[in-house]
Order: sequence, then structure tokens, then C-alpha cells
Amino acid sequence: MSTDVNVAIFTRILSNTLGGMEKQILSIADGLIGRGHSVTIISLDQEIPVPFFETNPQIRFIPIAEGNAAHTASLKVRFRRQRKVIEILKQENASVALTFMTGSYWYSVVPSKICNIPVVLAERNSPAIYRHIQAGKQKHAIFLSMLFSSVITVQFESYKRGYPKYLRRKMVSIPNQIPRYFVTNYASSEKLRFVYAGRFSHQKQVLQLIHAFVVFHQIYEDTILEIYGDGELKEDLLKTIIQNEASDYIFIKPSKVDIQLILEKADVMLAPSLWEGFPNSVAEALSFGVPVGGFNDCDGVRDLLVDGENGWLVDRVSPIGSITHLLEKIYKDKSCIPTMRIAAKASVEKYCGESANNQWEAMLKTLL
Repeated sequence: MSTDVNVAIFTRILSNTLGGMEKQILSIADGLIGRGHSVTIISLDQEIPVPFFETNPQIRFIPIAEGNAAHTASLKVRFRRQRKVIEILKQENASVALTFMTGSYWYSVVPSKICNIPVVLAERNSPAIYRHIQAGKQKHAIFLSMLFSSVITVQFESYKRGYPKYLRRKMVSIPNQIPRYFVTNYASSEKLRFVYAGRFSHQKQVLQLIHAFVVFHQIYEDTILEIYGDGELKEDLLKTIIQNEASDYIFIKPSKVDIQLILEKADVMLAPSLWEGFPNSVAEALSFGVPVGGFNDCDGVRDLLVDGENGWLVDRVSPIGSITHLLEKIYKDKSCIPTMRIAAKASVEKYCGESANNQWEAMLKTLL
């Protein structure tokens, strides 16, 4: 692959997103730049976005600034967006378009085809998402629209089975790249410290986690829960903690750019999500040596965890009761945590290093 390849990465919003997708977009961009390529990130932001995570200064950011990305766009706005995308692709002399999820794919695929540029659709959730979101009712139309892509990337090989057979020939499995942590000493405290890190949204089931922890703590008082992040449910979380007089054992804390600052004091990471793609917080916790608790019905989480080895998996029967059961199971196995730390680190070793970046470059090379 030559050193003058210009990659246009499309996403919906970067400003105030604070999530795994932003982190991976920046990671992929950094990896491509490190291999001699140029990267422009194009979004529907109104102004040049300022990412939460550390950013390679060579990345160019271009906001389309047409309409409000949080609301359904009119036909006129959609037309203006696509016209602007064509201008940007020509201006940047783009060689390939890499679109993150269907939200950015739909506003960039037609302009890319007009400019004769191959399109990579990066699916960043498991196909299970279509069982939980409103758009899932139109999933067959969504799948048909994916035929216009040149390649579809998914994060685990198992995800391919959730798509129609006519799309699978386009699919390439590329997991997220995660850091390799070298940790020998772990903090210890009198109380078992549970940690959650991520967005405060329905998908992540954080509100249900708080309700479950209140019930759990009534019996297991030598425990605390630290919740790191932000999102649309933040006020509901704070209100629930106050109503249950739980502020002395459940703590809401702001996100940290360096997740090590969260993990170095954690005994267990919790991942009660309904669905995931490649859950960065889970993978990074395992890499750090922190075992994780989650659910058998959650793609991504169950792909990374082996019950009793690097974490805990239980069946989800009810939203709150099942989380309470998970917490109890972890507490009763707390003596196994030192052994699980070793298994946790080993379980994600294959996702560390440059393997993912090499896969991205190799895949793009096939298109050019």
C-alpha cells in the first residue's frame, strides 16, 4: 500500500460522544497515519470536533455542519449533506471511504459511489442491536442497503451469522486493538470494589445496576460500586442513589481519559449491557487483570468472557434480579479473583499489539 493513500473516515458525531467508537476511530486513524497514510475524519458536527481521547495531530477534522445530527433530517438537509460530502471527497483526493455504522454510511455511500471511491462499512455493534432498537423493524431494508458497500467489517467472527448470507461474502472480522498493560501489584482494600465505566444509557443498563446494587448491599455491606461516565441518564442515576440513601456506597464519577486510573483500584468490572460490539472497557479491564461480570445474552461480552476463568457470566431472566444474582455470584467467588487476574490478562493477549492495525491496512489494500 503506497504512502499517499487518503482515507476518509465518516461518523455521525464526535463532539461529546465519549465512547468506545470514538476511541477506536482515533486508534485506527493513528495506526494508518503511523503507516504513512493520511486520514480525514468527517462528521455531522456543527463545528470542528474536539475528541475526548488523545488525538494524533496529523488527523484532519471536517464538520459538515448541515442540520442537527440528533434529529431526523429533511430531504433538503440530506441533499445538502451529500453535496458537501462530494466536495470534501474531491478536495481531500480520498482513495477510500471508511464509514462507522449505518448512520454515517447512509449520508456518505452515494457521494462515494459518485466519486468512484470504495466504501467500507464498519459495523460497531453486534447484529443483536436490531432486536433492541426501533430501527430493527426495518432491518431487512437496512441489510439490503449494505449491498452498496465494498466491504463490511464486524468485530467478531461469530457476528457474521447474524447477517443474511448474501452479505457474508463482503464481511471481514477485525477486532478492536487494546493496550497491553504490565501490572504486577494490585491495590487491596477492606471492601470489594465493583466498577462500571461507560455511557449512561439504556443499552448499558446502568440504572438497573444501581437498583440491583442497593438490594445486594443490604446483605453484603463490605462492597462499594463506582460508576464512571456520562450520558442522558445521569440525572436519573443521581436521583436513584439519593432516593435509596446509597451515596455512601455507590459513587458517580466523571470519565477519565486514562482508564488505568479506574482499573488500578478495581476488584471487578461490571458489564450489564443488553448488547455490545467489541466492549472496550471489558477488554481493557481484562488486559489490566481485572475480571469482569456480564450476561450470556450479550454479544461481545460473552465473546470475551469464559465463566469461572476470566470472569462471570449468568443468564438474564429479569433486569434487576439477574444483576443482583450476578453480584452475589461474584461475591461468593471473590477468593478466586487473584487467579482470575492471570487468566484475564492471557485471554485478551491476541487483541494487543499491532494485529488490528495490520488487518485494517491489509483490508484497505485489497480495495486499492
